Amino acid sequence: MLTLDLDQALTLATLGLLAGFLVAALAGWRQLQSARELSYFMLRRQRIAQGWRMLLIGGGFGVLALALQLFGRPLAYAINPPTATPTASPTVTSTPSITPTASVTPTPSITPTPLIPEEIRVLLRETVTPNPEAAFSAIQVATRLDGGNQPINPAQEFRLPLGRLYGAFSYNNLQDGVRWTALWYRGDQVVCLETMEWDGGTGGYGYTECEPEGGWLPGEYEIRIFWAETWKVSAHFNVLGEPSATPTSPVTPTP
Repeated sequence: MLTLDLDQALTLATLGLLAGFLVAALAGWRQLQSARELSYFMLRRQRIAQGWRMLLIGGGFGVLALALQLFGRPLAYAINPPTATPTASPTVTSTPSITPTASVTPTPSITPTPLIPEEIRVLLRETVTPNPEAAFSAIQVATRLDGGNQPINPAQEFRLPLGRLYGAFSYNNLQDGVRWTALWYRGDQVVCLETMEWDGGTGGYGYTECEPEGGWLPGEYEIRIFWAETWKVSAHFNVLGEPSATPTSPVTPTP
């Protein structure tokens, strides 16, 4: 068994603290750098706060490493005076060779489950454990809802010009305080984003809504709903017709 004397233990602890300082400082710096690329104010503020928190943690590791280097040995020797220890001679033990085993045949890949984007995932700081039995019905897309959040004349195809659309659903076994997220995609581009703590109770009827800032464009769209970090349900619909002749600026979705 490998044993460490006092000097070795202090050196190892100092190196560990220095490693913690470097890792935390590097992580904090990267968080601050990546925050500049975020277009959402709330996400950028969260990322900057995380970066400064990591820098402070790294600074704490650095201060502890310096204090341990300057005062650790005198204090440790004052408490536990050093004594001579015999040097242990290493014993070599032969180990049996490993017999190679047959290679494993790879299995076909599985279609990946939709994942919540990283810039949304950093917001997830759940204080309530999400119920794994939480359920959402199929999403129905419509241009209008009635007073009970029920879709009026839901469809899978819509023609331009087009205003706000609603993705209506029923739900059960949900909990207030858990973050839910609705993402509206056109291809790989997010055109609308909703992410907030759920406050609609355990069961009932709800909806997500979207009206892109640059207006609707022809194409295939998808709605994805996540409960905390778990994908629950998706829906597809098409927008048909000719886009407006007036050029529009690129869309930057806002939560």
